[in-house]
Amino acid sequence: MSDNPMNYIDNSKFASLSHYIDMLLDAICVVDKDGYFIFVSKGAERIFGYSPSEMIGKQMLDLIYPDDRDKTKVTVDMIMSGQIKTDFENRYIRKNGEIIHLLWSARWSEDHSFRIAVARDITQSKRAEVMQSALYQISEAAHTEDSLLKLYARIHRIISNAIGVQHFCIAKYDSQNNSLDFPYHDLGNDINALNTHLSEDLSTWITAGKTCHDTVNNWLKVPLITQTSVVGSVIIKLQDEKGTDCQYEKQLLEFISKQIASVIERKEMNDRLHYLAMYDQLTGLANRQLFHDRLQHSIARAIRQEENLALFYLDLDDFKQANDAYGHQVGDNILQEASRRLLACVRSEDTVARLGGDEFVVLLETAIDKETAAQIAEKILQQFTIPFHLGDVNISLSVSIGIALLPADGDVQHTLIRHADQAMYSAKRLGGNRLSF
Repeated sequence: MSDNPMNYIDNSKFASLSHYIDMLLDAICVVDKDGYFIFVSKGAERIFGYSPSEMIGKQMLDLIYPDDRDKTKVTVDMIMSGQIKTDFENRYIRKNGEIIHLLWSARWSEDHSFRIAVARDITQSKRAEVMQSALYQISEAAHTEDSLLKLYARIHRIISNAIGVQHFCIAKYDSQNNSLDFPYHDLGNDINALNTHLSEDLSTWITAGKTCHDTVNNWLKVPLITQTSVVGSVIIKLQDEKGTDCQYEKQLLEFISKQIASVIERKEMNDRLHYLAMYDQLTGLANRQLFHDRLQHSIARAIRQEENLALFYLDLDDFKQANDAYGHQVGDNILQEASRRLLACVRSEDTVARLGGDEFVVLLETAIDKETAAQIAEKILQQFTIPFHLGDVNISLSVSIGIALLPADGDVQHTLIRHADQAMYSAKRLGGNRLSF
């Protein structure tokens, strides 16, 4: 610190104004050339939390929020060079640890060798802007993110930018089991310990719809509730410097919680509708519509990249007789097990679809030649030599497979499907339990 500024500053200069400036809601601050406070009005206590006597002699930079110190130094250099600043914003840390936003007007007085500035607390307006912005961004994310996981990650970024967090979780509430599931979090294996801790008192916050602040571990838990149900909770671990004072964080999360709950509920509903439209309800396989869409795209890609692909058309041999003999429930169980066996024979990037009844298709992409296609088909045939064990019933069913190749058998959708279908019926006519090109 420079020599005691009180030795050369004549405080009588300020005395005549004191009765008036102390009435201002803004704070008038004077610092010496090294940045130490030499005078503050009484309004400073309302803003900074320190009394004027506590602030005198403090270094200005020590009170500035760390992330804003560099830009403040740049602005100070500009003021010291003679520029007058009337619209500079930065953040300070109050005596109680709260972060506040200030708007400054400042100039350098060469005659008196000090900087004089007026600080206005704009924290409330800044926070209102942040809240509105977060609300808008969450609403926008509901339309732009194409999966729940991406939506959760976007919400994480929005909240982190608004208030800053150490850890972030979204918990889904299972009302039937009164338990939590964590579809998104950044805790790694620590999530198990957190789940145990949070599940102990669900009735005090999730089901009661009340925000809960765990002051011991500094976790803030805000329920996500729509008009019809409890969706879950946003759970954040506050940054250490926040301490136990988190009124603003509570206010923000409670303000956006209904919007978060609504967009999650709406996204889940859209995903369910999409699933119902694109997947077979009995087996979980792609349905006819999704299969045709994928086949169209796969053909276009194969032609563009001059690659092969293979299409299998499959039909269970004697399925109708088994279904009639043992009933539709057993028939459904056979179709579900057949689906699992087909999936076990192909790669994750390949498509297995159920077209209806006991008819399936398999789309094999990326450089599949005739020999490789035959090997995969033989693998499927081998899988179906294993009897279906359904309770007390063992049923043996084989499968007939027709195979079409691109480009050998055509390069348009209906041609490949017709060729594979005809090859499957050819295998059937030869007694089934075989493949045919």
